[in-house]
Amino acid sequence: MDTLERDLTELRQMVTIFEDAATMPGRRRSATDADEGRRATKGPSRPTEDTALDDSRVALQEQMRTGTTYVTQAIALVRGVTASMDRALSQWEGEDEIRTPGGCNEDHDWTPVHT
Repeated sequence: MDTLERDLTELRQMVTIFEDAATMPGRRRSATDADEGRRATKGPSRPTEDTALDDSRVALQEQMRTGTTYVTQAIALVRGVTASMDRALSQWEGEDEIRTPGGCNEDHDWTPVHT
C-alpha cells in the first residue's frame, strides 16, 4: 500500500506539471534545416502556430491522453478489487446481503464518472 500511495503522489505531481507544460511551447526547437529554409525572414512571427505545432508539445499532450486512459482503467481495477474483498469479508462475517463499497445499497444509474 505504501508503494501505491507513493506512486499516486508522484502521479499527482506529474499531472500538475503536464497541465502547465501543455499550454506552453517546448523548450527544444524541432525545426530542421529544410524548415528554416521555408521560413520568412520578414513579416510577423507566428508564435501561436509555432506553439500549437511544436512536436514536443504534441507528444506531451498525446502522453497525457494515454495516461488518462490507463489511470481510468487502474481506478476501475482498484474499485473492482475493493468490491471483491468487501464481498468476501461480508460472506466470511456471515452476511447474506450484497454490499457495495461505502455501504450504499441503492440503485445506481451507472453513469460513467470519467469521459
